[in-house]
Amino acid sequence: MPVHVLNWIGFSLYAVVVVVVGIRSLRRAAATGKKDSSQEFWTAGQRLSGWASGLSISASMMSISWSCVYGVQLFYWYGLGALWLLAIPWLLAMLGFFLLAPRLRRLQAFSQPEMVGRRFGVRSRQLLALPLAFVYLIWCGAEIHAAAHLTAPLLQTSPQLMMFLIALVVATYSALGGFEADVITDQIQFALVAFFIAMIAALGARAVLQQSSLPAFLASLATPPKTSAPAVSLWSAGPALILMTFIAYLPGWLVTTDVWIRLQAARSLAESRRGVAIAALNSFIFVTLGPLLIGLTALYLYPPHGSVIPARLAEGAAIFAVMMQDFAPPVLSVVLVVGLAAAAMSTIDTTGNVMALSLSYDMLEPALQSRWPPALWQRLPRYISVVAIAAAFVYALFIESLWDIFYLSSGVLTTTIFLPMAALFLPNTKPRQVHAAIIAGFAGTLLFYFLETRGPLRQFEPGWLAQTELGYILWGLLAALLAFGVVRLLPQRTPSR
Repeated sequence: MPVHVLNWIGFSLYAVVVVVVGIRSLRRAAATGKKDSSQEFWTAGQRLSGWASGLSISASMMSISWSCVYGVQLFYWYGLGALWLLAIPWLLAMLGFFLLAPRLRRLQAFSQPEMVGRRFGVRSRQLLALPLAFVYLIWCGAEIHAAAHLTAPLLQTSPQLMMFLIALVVATYSALGGFEADVITDQIQFALVAFFIAMIAALGARAVLQQSSLPAFLASLATPPKTSAPAVSLWSAGPALILMTFIAYLPGWLVTTDVWIRLQAARSLAESRRGVAIAALNSFIFVTLGPLLIGLTALYLYPPHGSVIPARLAEGAAIFAVMMQDFAPPVLSVVLVVGLAAAAMSTIDTTGNVMALSLSYDMLEPALQSRWPPALWQRLPRYISVVAIAAAFVYALFIESLWDIFYLSSGVLTTTIFLPMAALFLPNTKPRQVHAAIIAGFAGTLLFYFLETRGPLRQFEPGWLAQTELGYILWGLLAALLAFGVVRLLPQRTPSR
């Protein structure tokens, strides 16, 4: 039987398994009388164990787009110095979550917009939900795009068909089972993704060691295509790019919603912190060491010619697929295709869930509860979950580069979400300051992004900043801070009698 047919069988069986999980979650909710409970759909009753929470967080970050494509691509582009561009900021964010967990749990709210709304009003909640939905639309679409382009050659079909099938499966089990189904499938997906990353790393290492010893391998690594520094240099990415990456990523990742809601859904503070510790350990192994080994072995096996990357690697985005085709035996290929699908669906269901949560739980439900009959608005989460995945599928059809969209989306978290969340712990902050910061941060980041990538902004920036092409994040953050401060100084309008 042809290998691609075996791959189709493996993919189809996995799709059936996760849909069955969604059906079982729906039946469990119906048996407890909570089938149409919006709160149950979004929070899974806030009864997760530390293991469930930690493995769910782990599976979400061990994604196709972040770990399997972008993370590996960065190590191929920059060598060891790529640690500063993804792994180290993420591990620092994990440390931040562990330290902040007690304060977060005391806020007695599930989503971040709900937390902000508790203090600054419903308008603040709804304003914050829009940029959050935007960020998770980008991440969800990126995962659909990356997964489809990796699996399509292995299944001998088009990326567009794979985008549709992956989105269809995730939309089905997410709409049926809600957050509980997402967390249960995440645990299955974690095991498959961990095996997948470990096997690709092992295949790459085996191929290298058949040709060379470890010292000779490290000594003969080609100069990475995006830098002039040696591949083993810890500073090969350059100080400017490292600095801007930390500004773009770290504040935003400290308030990333998919981690927050898993901490809030844990049944106790101890379980919440245990979940972070488990996720941090898995991140070190599978988001740091695994992609590092795969990226460096790819640099050895498929060396660039100067700054020109071999066409097969698609600028480094196809390293996983190429290594599977070159080194994986047919039987193992089937398992790895299932691992690819699992990695993708884990992140798609998480990001799609957060996008739907923002649109439904934080924007629409507060406004509709008093206008629609309960039977109608209680079903809204399931409809919005499908709409969210459908929107991400449409967006995925038009994606060209993961580099651009990951910095933009994480930058929006930093410029738009971080300051309102920090304001929860600042005394005497006024609602209008939060409103101004959200609007200025979101609109400013998008405007400066356009001016940086399509307009003249880089001509007016210092050379070190213009070279990174990330100045728009700094200007967006400054716009939010300026709006936050200036509005506080303006006199409060008093209603006329």
